[in-house]
Amino acid sequence: MTAAKTPPIHVLRRLLRHIRTAPKLEMPKAKAEAAVNAFNQHPLYQQVMSQYRANQFAPPAQADALRKMAFDMITLKDDLRERRKLHKLDGGAEVKLSPKELSRLAAHRAGLELPETA
Repeated sequence: MTAAKTPPIHVLRRLLRHIRTAPKLEMPKAKAEAAVNAFNQHPLYQQVMSQYRANQFAPPAQADALRKMAFDMITLKDDLRERRKLHKLDGGAEVKLSPKELSRLAAHRAGLELPETA
């Protein structure tokens, strides 16, 4: 989906999912109820929800600009997560992966896709 066609509720849910799955600082282990409550107390969660509630009935032009900004943030977070994953793979890739797999990863970083071999 593009920023122009994504409904605001979908953007909000995706942002909250990113917050929930982001690497966290050390937090004590607790029961499931306490974990949900801890998530609701997360400062970024509170900021996102307060912005959403404050602008829920904003004029269409302003709502569109805010939705596009949130969608861009989600795209940035996705790209950073993918980059972190690739960086981690490349850190010890020569030890963990075969030469064929190393070539495939290098091609992927360059935006290419190698053909499947049997």
